[in-house]
Amino acid sequence: SAARTRQMVLKDSTLRRFMAGETEAGRATVHAQEEKADQMLKAIAADMRFGWLRVLDAIVDVIWHRIYDGIEVDPDGMALVRRAARRGPVVLVPSHKSHVDYLVLSQVFFKEGMMPPHIAAGDNLNFWPMGHIFRRSGAFFIRRSFKGDKLYAQVFAAYVRRLLKEGHAVEFFIEGGRSRTGKLLAPRMGMLGMCADPVFEGAVSDVQFIPVSI
Repeated sequence: SAARTRQMVLKDSTLRRFMAGETEAGRATVHAQEEKADQMLKAIAADMRFGWLRVLDAIVDVIWHRIYDGIEVDPDGMALVRRAARRGPVVLVPSHKSHVDYLVLSQVFFKEGMMPPHIAAGDNLNFWPMGHIFRRSGAFFIRRSFKGDKLYAQVFAAYVRRLLKEGHAVEFFIEGGRSRTGKLLAPRMGMLGMCADPVFEGAVSDVQFIPVSI
């Protein structure tokens, strides 16, 4: 559950070391940092619900049938993803040209009988009611900038680390936002590092990155 995941994140050893260091430096007590971190996690964390996925699947089916002739999925590519997911956590790295992208990818996973990925979404999308819907469908929210808030950076990294430890698929757009020209944008490396670091730190045995073209 989302509540259990938050509890496990707050016990993350790297996060605890950071908090202890801040306390030793006289900047904040552990208790104050824990309370602040818990509030941050409530804003960040996904709360995926299977019932919401079923409803969303039905809704977007209606939309796709009205605006598209169909959605083609590469069966060989999907088979590779399925095999990779059996070996450990996967990180999907799709191109990003419209808001359709993450809806299509989650629905493809759902229809293939695979648990849809947890998706890194900008916190500008966390508004009522869409933020609630996205959160229940697997979105977790990220600030556009971590500057000036070291605790937030540590909490967010610990949350991503927890998702991978629990074997969840994670999805993020390496361009950092939608391309409005149709061309790929230069990559932004923050989320890439957060997904790779747990492997180098020994927290996760392996993570497989899967590029996706939409």
